Amino acid sequence: MHTLSAIIAGTPLWVWGVLGLIVYLGMTALHPGRRSPVGLSLVPGIFLAVSLGTLLSSTRLADLLPFWLAGCILGLGIGAAWAMVLRIGVDRTQGLIHIPGTAFWLVTGLILFGIRYAIEVSMALNGDMAQKLFWFALPYAVMGLGTGMSAGWWASLIIRYLRSAEAGKMSRQTPSP
Repeated sequence: MHTLSAIIAGTPLWVWGVLGLIVYLGMTALHPGRRSPVGLSLVPGIFLAVSLGTLLSSTRLADLLPFWLAGCILGLGIGAAWAMVLRIGVDRTQGLIHIPGTAFWLVTGLILFGIRYAIEVSMALNGDMAQKLFWFALPYAVMGLGTGMSAGWWASLIIRYLRSAEAGKMSRQTPSP
């Protein structure tokens, strides 16, 4: 029990802030909402900027980039696939996308946070792990996965929004029989 309290006490405050943000955003996603394409871009954009900033500030960028990219590519597919099955509505007159409530982001965010936290704690407790490239790069792969999921989800929803505009233009241009 002493080790657990030492781990919690040794965790930087900003990590708990990140956890709080994940819980807040996940709880918000539980409820249906309406977002403009710009509003829909904010959270994925912030995650992408933070992820890239963290990656680019590393002194081992060349070692970490393949891990981050692999996670990001996998995440793009998962996020896009998830967004494609969502039953969304598009309100072209108000420029809004209606998104159903889902626990996906809460559950996914907590899982990714937990995995990354466990890896970082394990490396802190076992210095030999941090010397091995796989373990050193694994948190970056998890970060890439989350970033890719967010970006893939966003891109898929934006494509669906834009396609609805095209469908609307085509139906207005089609002559009536």
